[in-house]
Amino acid sequence: LKETLGLEKFEAVIIARSKGIPNKEGKDTGFADALAGSYLAVQKNAPIILTNGNADNVARLHEYIKANVRENGTVYILGGEAAVPESVEDISGYTVKRLAGSSRYDTNLEILLEAGIPGDEIIVATGKSFADSLSASAAKLPILLVKPNATLDIAQKALLKNVAIERIRAEFVGLICGKDAGVVAYRYFDVFCEIIPLLDDSHRDLLCARL
Repeated sequence: LKETLGLEKFEAVIIARSKGIPNKEGKDTGFADALAGSYLAVQKNAPIILTNGNADNVARLHEYIKANVRENGTVYILGGEAAVPESVEDISGYTVKRLAGSSRYDTNLEILLEAGIPGDEIIVATGKSFADSLSASAAKLPILLVKPNATLDIAQKALLKNVAIERIRAEFVGLICGKDAGVVAYRYFDVFCEIIPLLDDSHRDLLCARL
């Protein structure tokens, strides 16, 4: 990546959990922070490094940072200490910034606030399944994770109103509520933005683009 970007060392690195704690259905939920951080990685020209949090892994992580990130660079940590332990922060010579909230959706908002949303286009994807969000990350656009069968919460609405002048293009990925994406989009956004649904079968192409 450094060679591709023409860099000797990165200005920043992003650390996220490699695997989450299974939910009550037994499904891994660790994807959300890393995927939400994909746009931050684009904005900062930074790699995303996954950690399982054990001591050996953290030691190797610190070695990587010292070898590949410039001194006084920024180490972004995504998620709370249950996701990425405090020991990861124990590295001198760098600015450490933890972006975390009480849920994956709050952490997502912290990431978006740090990265900034310079345009009027944002991708909206479910925070419950990784496939849509992974596909969307190839577009190099900010990603807003939303709850299925719900509406935007107060903080999400506030963020969108702050960054959108009058319209925001929300590209819905997949079938968030098991309905037509356009119908679902209007459920979330009412009338203040233009809705542009993606094709539901776009996952393969976007996944290839991501790789």
